[in-house]
Amino acid sequence: MCGIFGIYFFDKDHPGNKQMVIDATTTMVHRGPDGCGYFVHKNVGLGHRRLSIIDLSTGKQPMFNEDERIATVYNGEIYNYKEIKKELEAKGHIFKTDCDTEVIVHGYEQWGADCVDKFNGMFAFAVWDNSAKKMWVVRDRLGIKPLYYYSDKDVFICASEIKAILKTGLVKPELNENVLDAYFSLGYVPGPETMFKNIKKLAPGHWLMVDTSGIKEREYWDFNFDHIQEMNSNTATQYIKELLEDAVAKRLMSDVPLGAFLSGGLDSSLVVALMSNVTADPVNTFTVGYHEGESEEKYAKIIADKFKTSHNLFYLESNDFFSSLKTLVKFAEEPIVEPAAIALYHIAKLARKKVTVLLSGEGSDEIFGGYYLYQYMARIDKAHKILPNFIFPLLKSLGNRAPKMKQRKYLDWLTLPLSCRYQGTSSYLTDSQKKLLYTPDFFNSKSDYLESVFEGYFERVKKMDSLSQMLYVDTKTWLVDDLLVKADKMTMAASVELRVPFLDHRLVEAAMALPAECKIKGGEGKYILKKIAEPLLPREIVYRKKMGFPVPTKKWFEGKLMTRVEDIICQLKKDCLLKPDSLDNLVICHKKSIEDHSKILMTLLVFSEWRRQYG
Repeated sequence: MCGIFGIYFFDKDHPGNKQMVIDATTTMVHRGPDGCGYFVHKNVGLGHRRLSIIDLSTGKQPMFNEDERIATVYNGEIYNYKEIKKELEAKGHIFKTDCDTEVIVHGYEQWGADCVDKFNGMFAFAVWDNSAKKMWVVRDRLGIKPLYYYSDKDVFICASEIKAILKTGLVKPELNENVLDAYFSLGYVPGPETMFKNIKKLAPGHWLMVDTSGIKEREYWDFNFDHIQEMNSNTATQYIKELLEDAVAKRLMSDVPLGAFLSGGLDSSLVVALMSNVTADPVNTFTVGYHEGESEEKYAKIIADKFKTSHNLFYLESNDFFSSLKTLVKFAEEPIVEPAAIALYHIAKLARKKVTVLLSGEGSDEIFGGYYLYQYMARIDKAHKILPNFIFPLLKSLGNRAPKMKQRKYLDWLTLPLSCRYQGTSSYLTDSQKKLLYTPDFFNSKSDYLESVFEGYFERVKKMDSLSQMLYVDTKTWLVDDLLVKADKMTMAASVELRVPFLDHRLVEAAMALPAECKIKGGEGKYILKKIAEPLLPREIVYRKKMGFPVPTKKWFEGKLMTRVEDIICQLKKDCLLKPDSLDNLVICHKKSIEDHSKILMTLLVFSEWRRQYG
């Protein structure tokens, strides 16, 4: 796990600036505390920070091929690199290391841009081809590893983190007003835009080819929905089980100690069970607990005891949470409304004392249909289809007058088809809620970026069943731009590599291709996964209510933290974005437990802190 940086000046006679490359790369020292490397040649520069995981002694980057015509900097892991290495050696390539990075160098040398089709892993990398005078920039299929870029008529810059791009001095940190509505609506900014004006995210499964003629973007991977649709339930279950076992086994590849996050839910418990089946030593497990509100520690302990893990528990207090908001925004860079991100950061810091690599259950809900919202949307769909058209204006009018935010949301949802209604698992604000919260100027001038992103993805899968449509949209938006940002940035802030076996692209493709009844059956989400887990885990773990590192923000915002929340809300009243009286009402209703507004309050807190640091 590492941090990468690349810069390409379109004027081939532009002199390189090694100090700029060093300074930009150094901003990511937390991503790679074990080493650094730089390459500057005429108008091109590459930088790398290394967290040593594989081939500790000879994996230094940038890495070159035999004649140094090709150089690469790389962040991630290619889990099948040994198989690819054998294939390349059979074709005459000579390897100097046993590092997966070198597979990229020789793979590109052998197959060009098609080499990425062979890689199973999580990765973001930049390759400089000195013969063709091109820079090739790639992000993995699911977007597990981040990659940001900026370009204008003079320069192209890419990096694992935004702060590296800003450090060049060639880009100013400006607020991207085009995405404000998207952020307030979702709690994150869906790609390709970011909250930083002119800085973009490379989409998952995409690459860029950069040369003096400009930038060419290509999508090299997307889901294939049809290759196991014809399997019967038993055959499909066995197939998914074998893929999951192999995905976990592959992610145990490491020359340093590893462990697992354990919430006590189905996904992380299943990962721990499969790890325990193939490792001789006890698995190191790490859990977050709370003295207030719901906590999963008792369930995590059941799994830790069953598999005799080396278990570690960290308690997150309310004061730790609030003081860590600055850390969340500093390292996430993109504002994300994820209270669990703070818990993840603290548990990663604890884990770093014992391990360098951790596995987690991230991604399972988005590919196996684990969120209850999917079932709720199906019920709304049925109601929407049978309601006569004349009812919809009435429902919309009722929504605009409803006293509670949730009432407004549900009435809005009833008036819309799925493709307009569903904006991901984290979707919070609908139009009637925005009319209540936004100032008229902001509401009337907000961009259609949010709608265009979701319309684009729904258009791709319009012939699929409704569940497949929602899962596809979530993997392209909420998963990559919220959950995986949280997972990568918070663990890397503690110099820990996080691996996510449920997002092995083979498993994702197989799960997405399953019929809907294999995912949700009889009101049970993740049906096929639970059948796989039944022989391995206690029933109370397999079939308990989903929680997932819950953070008691509702309770904290009602009590200990409300004074601090009110101070920040007061500052936000000076803007022309949100109505002051509506902000006051949010706080009052939450304090009196009339309605839970912890999500929107957290959204405002993070936005305020983001502007303080970057705006």
